[in-house]
Amino acid sequence: MLWLLLLLLHIAAVICWCGSLLYLPALITGVFSDHEEQSHQALTFQIFTGVATPAALTAIVSGTALFLTSGIIDRWLILKLSLVVILVLCHALNGWILIRTEQALDKNLTLPCIAIGITAAIMIPAIVWIVLTKPF
Repeated sequence: MLWLLLLLLHIAAVICWCGSLLYLPALITGVFSDHEEQSHQALTFQIFTGVATPAALTAIVSGTALFLTSGIIDRWLILKLSLVVILVLCHALNGWILIRTEQALDKNLTLPCIAIGITAAIMIPAIVWIVLTKPF
């Protein structure tokens, strides 16, 4: 029963985290007028700190608890965790870009945001494929 609850928590957290990883780069590069820019930055920061980061931490903790309680240590899991590290890097880069935009250090971040979005869009289905097929 504990395993099922952990699995459901993990899946829900992963869905929230991955959705925010796909949404944040688009939200960061959004073009708004000067009047709306401050509220836009506040909304972006709230999504990052209030949704994406707690979902990421919940996904990582519940995923770790899942494979520790079930005793699974296979090659496919190592590959999956390696790809999850790339998602964590995408998350950290989103935070770094948010800090740079908040401090008005750089306003032209379209290319890095596109790179982060594409990387996340490739990693998410790759991780799902590895988990579902367990190729090794």
